[in-house]
Parts: sequence; structure tokens; C-alpha cells
Amino acid sequence: MEYIKKEFAAYNIHIIKTDIFKTITIDVNFLRHVKKEEITIRNFLSEILLQSNKNFTTKRSLAIQANNLYNPIVMSSNGRIGSFSNLSFSTQFLNEKYTEEGMNEKSINFFLDLLFNPNVENDNFDLKSFNIVKEFIKNEIKSIKDNTTKYGLIRLLENMGKDEPFSYRGYGYLEDLDNITTDNLYEYYKDILRSDKVEIFVVGDVEEEQIIEYLSQNFKVNTVKKDMGSPIIEHEKLRGRINKIDEKENIIQAKFNIGCKLKNLSEYERRYVLPFYSEILGGSSSSKLFTNVREKNSLAYYITSMVKQYDNILMIYSGINRDDSEKVLSLVKKDMANMKKGNIEDNEIEVARKNILTSLDTITDSPSRIISAYFSKELSNGDDIETRKEKFKKVTKDDIVDLAKKIKIDTVYLMHGEDN
Repeated sequence: MEYIKKEFAAYNIHIIKTDIFKTITIDVNFLRHVKKEEITIRNFLSEILLQSNKNFTTKRSLAIQANNLYNPIVMSSNGRIGSFSNLSFSTQFLNEKYTEEGMNEKSINFFLDLLFNPNVENDNFDLKSFNIVKEFIKNEIKSIKDNTTKYGLIRLLENMGKDEPFSYRGYGYLEDLDNITTDNLYEYYKDILRSDKVEIFVVGDVEEEQIIEYLSQNFKVNTVKKDMGSPIIEHEKLRGRINKIDEKENIIQAKFNIGCKLKNLSEYERRYVLPFYSEILGGSSSSKLFTNVREKNSLAYYITSMVKQYDNILMIYSGINRDDSEKVLSLVKKDMANMKKGNIEDNEIEVARKNILTSLDTITDSPSRIISAYFSKELSNGDDIETRKEKFKKVTKDDIVDLAKKIKIDTVYLMHGEDN
């Protein structure tokens, strides 16, 4: 793969040139500092811009045009990366080398038309599309409790920091949805084009100069953007006593989640040592938590850990019987204490290293994973894939033990039914 970055005043274009795919993928990211009250309206924009535009005013007419272009895939999302909100639009289409000459340009035009030529009349988004999206988002927000595992993690994070970005609900909020109108949605759309920092990624077998020139001529964002700083959330203070939350919901299997905060990590620890710690603690079926909590003591249906690197948070989540929560917590504390003391086997470290390196090896199998890797590199001035592999190979037991001393349990969250 060959990587080229071209900086413009209003955006950056990143080209990852490779001939291993028959497709070309373009990913456009609009970034700003996250605000709780803007999550819902950004979700709304991510949906409505793909419903229709000025040239194709219905979902059906869009589908017909897509069929004429060998059915390019177009997707959107609005997510959070640490303290940043990322409104993302992407397309993947067959390279014209496998279709017919001129199709690349037509496919890109189709995509950019969705972004920059919305179905707007008199500064108002089309009402029919607006109502469809509003109902969709309303149902998404209301159905949040249907996935009890995900909802349990949301409630854990909300109790770890009420006003912190990591506590915001990615689905949005009904009270904010009620305040969105066809005209203020369009005003916000224009504000995004004026204000958001933009990162564009292209993956495929392309002529870099040609694609950069074409995008620079047709990408309709011209405002000079300032540097946003780092998206990483630092915790000023750690809780002195564990915050314990017990909530009742209409569920059968209790959800028991533990949230840990990390403080004063170096960049090396956050990027390279923390994945080892999580993998050894609860990242696989050979992890300490899986072995000691589930296999040896039969106290969990499942138990695993995950890291939110940009948030400086590690989460442990499990499905248990309600009455076993204190036993599970005691075993988790014991495993974490043992890692601080250096009770880590060489084999545990090497299994973790193998899993991490295997995951890195699969990045190049997917355009989306390639983009994610280079996007992360751009946001936090990280290393390229090969450099990451070499640094992961050098992580030691001492590194892991030092990191373990910087991890502190903040909140324990138990969600259960009446009788389980």
C-alpha cells in the first residue's frame, strides 16, 4: 500500500493506494467537539442526506440511479471519538477498470450530490423525507433498552461521569428530536459545512493526482479550519470510593458491568500496553476473567473486557445471576490485583501478543479497517501499521505491571429483574 496525504485549507485528502480490491472506497468525515445537544441533530443529518436530493427526490429514484451505476454502496453514521463528534459518509463502488470508462467519476458525482445537493426548498428540508427520518430516529431511541447488553454499558458510562462526553447517548435524545425542524436542520447542515474539520479518505487502485484534483474541484467546503487538538479525554480526579449502582429492569439475565478509569498514561501505554492488559484480563476465552469467573467458579454466562482508548476507560461486562454480583466483583478485584503484583504468566503475554498481531494482519483485508487505521493515525498522530506491529512485539511484562497500577475501578453497575 502507498499512502499520500494532501492538505488543503478546508480539508485533508488521504489516499491509500492499493490494487487488492476491485472497489474504490471514499470516506468523508465531518468533525467537531462533541456537544450533547447536537448528537440527535447530527444523527438526523446522517439519515436525511441519504433519503433524497435535488436530482433524485425519492428513495426509489435514488435506487434506480444507483442501479445504473452498478449499485454503489452509500452509508452514513454519526459517532463519537473521545471528545470529537464524527459525522461520516462513505461510498464503495466498482473501479471502472472492471465496468466501463467514466464510471468512477459518475459514482463520485452521485456520492457528492448526496452531500452537497440536498432536497431543500426555501431553506427547508423536504418534509416527507424529514418525517420518515424523524420516525426512524424516534424508534431507535425508544428501542435502546431492547439490547440489554448495550443498554447496560450505556448506563454504566452515564454513572461514571454525568456530564462527560463518554456518558452521552449515541442514539440521541427524544427531547432534542422534538426541537428539530425542517428549517433549523438546514441551518445546522450549513453550519457543518462552514465549521467542521473534514478528513477525506480514499482506498483503492486510483491515480492519486487525478483523484485529488477531482475531489478538490468538486468538494464544496471552502472555509479554513483550525486545529482541534487531541480527542483524548483525561480524568482530572479518580473516585475515592467505588460508585455502586443497582437498577431494576424487566430482564431475565442480570447485567453486571464494571467501569475503570485510567490516569497519567503515556502515549505508549495507551496505544500499546493497554491492549495487552485488556486482552490478558478479559479479552478471550483464555483470559483471567473467563478462566476464574466463568470456568472455575461458574459465576458468569459470559464475561469480557474492552478498552475505550480515547476515553481512558476500561470496561468489564458480564451476564450473571443477580445474587452473585459481590462474588464476581471480588474475583475481578483479585485478578486485577494479581496483575499489579506481576502474577502474569509468559504464556498469557504471548497469547495476547499473537491475538493482537493477528488482528493487525487482518486490517488490510478490509477498506473500512484500513481507513479506520489511518484515521486513528491522523487524529492522534499515531504510527503506521508496520510500526505498530514492531512496537507490540516489544511490550514486556514490566510494561503491563506498570500500567496495571494506573487502573482504578470507578463504578460498578448491576441491572437485574425482580427475581433473578
